[in-house]
Amino acid sequence: MRLDARLRKFLGPLGRDARGLGMRLFAVGGCVRDDLLGLVTRDLDLVAEGDPRPLAAACVRRWGGAAEEFDRFGTVRLRLPGGARIDVARARAETYERPASLPEVRPAGLQEDLARRDFTVNAMARELAPEGAGCLIDPFQGELDLKARRLRILHPLSLRDDPTRLLRGARYAGRLGLRPEAGTFERIEEAVRQGWPALLSRERVRQELCRILEEKDPGPAMSLLKLWGLLRCFHPAFQWPASACRSSDAMVRLGLCALAMGPEKGLELVRSLPLDRGCGQMLELALETAREKSSPRSPLPEIARRALALHLPRLPKKALEPLLANGDDLCKLGLPPGKEYSRLLSLAARAQWGGEFDTRRGALGWLERALAK
Repeated sequence: MRLDARLRKFLGPLGRDARGLGMRLFAVGGCVRDDLLGLVTRDLDLVAEGDPRPLAAACVRRWGGAAEEFDRFGTVRLRLPGGARIDVARARAETYERPASLPEVRPAGLQEDLARRDFTVNAMARELAPEGAGCLIDPFQGELDLKARRLRILHPLSLRDDPTRLLRGARYAGRLGLRPEAGTFERIEEAVRQGWPALLSRERVRQELCRILEEKDPGPAMSLLKLWGLLRCFHPAFQWPASACRSSDAMVRLGLCALAMGPEKGLELVRSLPLDRGCGQMLELALETAREKSSPRSPLPEIARRALALHLPRLPKKALEPLLANGDDLCKLGLPPGKEYSRLLSLAARAQWGGEFDTRRGALGWLERALAK
């Protein structure tokens, strides 16, 4: 398999350790798909037929690092020397009580584990043996679909059970140049018509949106979501602006989407997503700055500054820099402290935003003229 060098050295030993524990271990999903496409993968997702924790413990004894369980399904994440990260999940089957609910799970074999996945191109595996990865296991003809650049769900209720697959499908299709086959496209239309995406929690929506924004080029996925009527999953007024293509940072891209919606609706979007507090505050600051059309009193965080600069490329060069004047300047000009300070500095911030001055001397001259009026 074409693996990142940090991961390749672990492949054979993992297979040996699994055999020693009487366990079958498989590489699954994206790493198998990418290998068939001739791509090097930086993610190694493994599935064990049995409890993966003894294998994880053996790996930590052998190499050092750490192992942690990180979801309710018993997945173990190995953090190994050199920065390698490997996820080992227990093979499982899933049932969904209602649309968009989290599944009930039970231990299962590889075949049932592959059958629970989202698309045929992600439902392939290779068994790990001491000598490396074995033959392709492809019960749903994912390799044929990959060659035909075809996106196909595994069963008719797939998008009802887990509507995040709609968003993931657009991401995979955009990245790999896939097109939904006729039956899958009918199910996409049905899912939108039935309103199943609206049942998703905002946490799950945020997770899928961020994954799309982390793509090398999210544009194709966003175009598909627009075509499928799914951009409103994020917000009824959500937009993918051309300016977002000029950044590679997911949070800057999100800021540009919010800014393109206008400050009020953009704030609704940002506040609806359970973002990391720091990121949320930076995006809100960008939107509030755009609404006020005023230079900031203190330096803008880098994400906010970059988003505003790309959204408003014709801004004067000092518009996003901290205000070039302050209250001490007003005091030196003879103005007694009071509410007038705040009013004049707010006016000065709008003037700097508008390009009326771009130097410290210019700012002081503007204040002198304002006081003389």
